Amino acid sequence: MSLVVESLSYEYLQGKSILNDFSLDVGDQETVAVVGRSGCGKTTLLHCIAGLLTPSSGTVTIDGNKVTHLKPHEREIGIMMQDQPLYEHLTVEQNIAFPLRARGEKTTTITGLIKQLKLDGIAKQKVSKCSGGERRRVAFGRAVVTKPNVLLLDEPFISLNEELVELMKELIHATKTTTLLVTHDQDEADSITNRVIELR
Repeated sequence: MSLVVESLSYEYLQGKSILNDFSLDVGDQETVAVVGRSGCGKTTLLHCIAGLLTPSSGTVTIDGNKVTHLKPHEREIGIMMQDQPLYEHLTVEQNIAFPLRARGEKTTTITGLIKQLKLDGIAKQKVSKCSGGERRRVAFGRAVVTKPNVLLLDEPFISLNEELVELMKELIHATKTTTLLVTHDQDEADSITNRVIELR
């Protein structure tokens, strides 16, 4: 599935914009990184694509279909936020399975994903007891469990040691999903993506 962002702008206060006429084209199954300093609009870009924010102007198109007018759950987009809100009273497996339950789909397919994420040892543990690295992997699992058309990742490697960073990179490529990730780390971006775009 291709992702096309055309002339996207977001005005957070009257006369003050954080994105200005931004365009981007991500090919089917391509992984593209957006880098830039804090406050340049990286996270805002992801939120506009996902439908969590309404852009002031511009369009978002997935596989040739404009989705700018659609609600977030109608866009078939998986998103992993930098400060991913998780359900603290639920277990690891319940958190990962939640998007499937919300859609009325079977959750029996998550066992393999949990094992891939190396969370099978704590699958029954409540998320409130998880470490930062474990929480990041739970958040990733929730983002990909529905097999979305497009995957958006906001600083996916935060709180992960070198071994888990490599695991996450393998999992991102294994999804074979059109992916847009944002990071402040140029080296991280170069190591995983096909293209790197600097947002200023």
